[in-house]
Amino acid sequence: MTNDTAETVPVRTAPGRDEHARHSGAKPPTDRNLGLTPSWKVGALAAVAAVALVLGIWSMTGVDPQQIGGSGLISALPLTYFVALALSLAGFVASLGLRRFIPGLLTWQVLVLVLILHGADPIIHGLPRLEASFRHLGIADNISQSGQINTGLDAYFNWPGFFDALGMLSGATGVADLTGIATWAPVGINVILLAPLLALATRLTSNPRQAWAGVWVFYLTSWVGQDYLAPQAYAFVLLLTLLALLLSTFSGWAWPTDRNRFCRWLARSVSGLDGPVARQGIVGPSRVDAAILVVVSSLILMAMTASHQLTPFAVIPFLAVFLLTGQLRLRFLPVLAVVLPLGWLLFAASAYLQGHTGQLFGSFGDVGANTLGALSTKVSGSDSHMFVVYTRLAEVALVWVLAIIGAITGYKRKTPWLAAAAGTLAPLFLIPAQPYGGELLLRLYLFSLPFAACLAVLPLMSDKIVASDRTGGLGLKRALILLLLGGLLAATTIVTRYGNDSMESFNDDEIAVVNHLYSTAPTGSILIEAVRNTPWKAQHYADYDYRALVAAEARPGAAPLTCDPVNEIARNSGAYVIVTDSQQAAADLRGSTPADDLKHFIATCGTSPGWTKVFENAGGVIFQIQGAKNGK
Repeated sequence: MTNDTAETVPVRTAPGRDEHARHSGAKPPTDRNLGLTPSWKVGALAAVAAVALVLGIWSMTGVDPQQIGGSGLISALPLTYFVALALSLAGFVASLGLRRFIPGLLTWQVLVLVLILHGADPIIHGLPRLEASFRHLGIADNISQSGQINTGLDAYFNWPGFFDALGMLSGATGVADLTGIATWAPVGINVILLAPLLALATRLTSNPRQAWAGVWVFYLTSWVGQDYLAPQAYAFVLLLTLLALLLSTFSGWAWPTDRNRFCRWLARSVSGLDGPVARQGIVGPSRVDAAILVVVSSLILMAMTASHQLTPFAVIPFLAVFLLTGQLRLRFLPVLAVVLPLGWLLFAASAYLQGHTGQLFGSFGDVGANTLGALSTKVSGSDSHMFVVYTRLAEVALVWVLAIIGAITGYKRKTPWLAAAAGTLAPLFLIPAQPYGGELLLRLYLFSLPFAACLAVLPLMSDKIVASDRTGGLGLKRALILLLLGGLLAATTIVTRYGNDSMESFNDDEIAVVNHLYSTAPTGSILIEAVRNTPWKAQHYADYDYRALVAAEARPGAAPLTCDPVNEIARNSGAYVIVTDSQQAAADLRGSTPADDLKHFIATCGTSPGWTKVFENAGGVIFQIQGAKNGK
């Protein structure tokens, strides 16, 4: 039973008034005239969410992965899935528009959306998504088994915090194989994100309905796919937790606003843009509690620094813009945020720094190369892949346009908007740094999305406070617009998030090919993948010499693969070559090789002298190149 339906309102009457009221025709108190939400409405909306969940999961279990084409999952989903998604969206909007604000019901609605929209991979494929998931399992396994961090092996071991945490989880639970956790990581990460997202959105708004709507839009537009078992997902949870903590407990100016001319000008400018408006989510901790929270904030910064290359640097512009807009009064924390990642890079990651200085700093300040240059490498590939890319660009543009409209609306209404706008723009200051392997723009969108989502829904929220614990409902018109917007965003996210599903997901046959390779190739052998997109390295991370002929990236005018590079690599001690379905899908979608080139490569090289087929199934094929050892 919800709070609003359970509470009773005392009605004081003079002696004899009840009898008079009965005879005079006055209506007794009801849920309707007391402004409460009837229990049957709450139960009905909760039931609608339950039906949507059951129908969504049932429809996804019937999807045949073999029917997933170049445009991704949307081509294979049945009509019942979209019915379930529509029920989920309508249920949330209806719950948000109730006369009484019921957080528990909204929580249930959001969790259903997470499972329907972000649970497709584990439900349909039952395996971890992205080849990096298998690689990350292997790194954690290597550290756990060896008890050492080999910083010279590759870059990951120079930022081992996340992998150490995975190893401790395995040791504490006694579960050696964390494949199940990796499989369900997209759902788990998004569920964990709910608390910091809501805390942050609550601080950025003055209306709890706007906060919940912002969280809802975040999940509807979070297509970047950095919620798999990865350091980025771990660091992103820490980042949002840190920002929510700081903005909620340490809000205010870090210096006297009348100290000098600049401070007075800055304070006046901020006050003119976002004056003393009603805010929610701000707490005033005691001195002891504040000291504890400062220590916690510092520990979160340290955990991020030890776990990820980019996110610790992303913290810096966030803290800087909040400091300059009177949202953060801790002056030393931005300094610590600068010192920690630079110190880690110079000392803890010095082995990586020595060989990658040019890669790290070679494009520093080159805005064109870090933006349009990096973007141009993504806008290529097959026609179906291009459709996915352009849909992604359109969705990003839509979110940003809605955020701009929301900021203008907030300014006109004199409702909080500046902190959300500052958080939306802060990640853009990372653009001059480097392209981050061509993924910088994707990460910047992810970092800004929690803030942009709060702005995007602001025009649809009522700015009238009805009571201390109630807010004005959406109204029918605003509710319909929000529902249509949610439907549009959900439909585009199915394309943008799962458009590369054929190359980002794997099947049991491919896993069987990889397992057979490990059982056949002696330790220390050279293992070659034709295209870098193989579900391997979950074990034996440091036991083999892994190679790739081409990366799973666009290569306009790429020459066909030949046997010569493989023969050259295998000339001394031999090698093994593995070609899988996911490699073929990556090559076709991204244009890494000419069309159907891998099939020609297998047919030509597989029958050439020195090449022996050692295993083949529906998921791929393994060749042994002459010279490879047959045993340990």
